[in-house]
Amino acid sequence: MQKILLLLAIPILLQTACQSKYSFEEQKDIPDGQWTYPDTLDFRFTIADTSQMYNLYLDIGYADIFSTQNLYLQLHTLFPDGTRLSKQVSIDLFDAQGVPQGKCSGHTCRYPAMLQENAFFNQPGAYVITVAQHTRRDSLPGILSVGLALEPVGKRGR
Repeated sequence: MQKILLLLAIPILLQTACQSKYSFEEQKDIPDGQWTYPDTLDFRFTIADTSQMYNLYLDIGYADIFSTQNLYLQLHTLFPDGTRLSKQVSIDLFDAQGVPQGKCSGHTCRYPAMLQENAFFNQPGAYVITVAQHTRRDSLPGILSVGLALEPVGKRGR
């Protein structure tokens, strides 16, 4: 009897263990590892509960030979009511000693950079966050992928 219960419990445990902690997660590859100005990345998601707070992450896949310490990005958020806000961010892919941030395997690294802690979306509906590289070089080699993830972290007080 215990063996049967154990066999029934294993798929449930595996399914629970494999579920993502993110309510939204999407990764986009950069063609040929060369991120150009026209290669903007749109991440589309829907918010139903405006009391929910999130940690927002950009997951950057990059080569460990990326030529600069920082990655400069322009973020544009399109709200359900049509309002658009823009913000420039800088992400350190290497520390001051030149050590890559995140987890590396071979010559590629992934770094989940925190964009914002305890963010909330004050309008229910469809959102679009557009990410564009904003460096001084049009063809930026060494960026392999960019992802966006929203991690629910609780409800905000009213």
